[in-house]
Amino acid sequence: MLQTQYYNLIDAIVYLIAAIIPTYFILKSRKSINNNNNNHLRKLTIILIAFILIQVFYHIAAIIGFRLLAKGLLEPLSMAALLLFGVMYLISTWKTRKQQQQQQEEEEGGLKT
Repeated sequence: MLQTQYYNLIDAIVYLIAAIIPTYFILKSRKSINNNNNNHLRKLTIILIAFILIQVFYHIAAIIGFRLLAKGLLEPLSMAALLLFGVMYLISTWKTRKQQQQQQEEEEGGLKT
């Protein structure tokens, strides 16, 4: 049992360190990310940070012994956050491709006349 707590503690620390990177990215690039073109990148990064922090709380709850909270609430919540991240990524990719196609069509239309 004690060995599992050590693994959970190490996992929580690693996840916490991993959350620093996207958080730093959001804070450092606030000015360039606030425009409409890169708003989807900000949303994706926030969802990623949420997923990572849910994982931190999951491992802390497991260390403390709140198995029902960890397995019953936080684990499905982290899966939902990861699924939301994937869906938002697909939507933002689809929108970006659609905008690029429209720009290409406009440029081709301008060249023909």
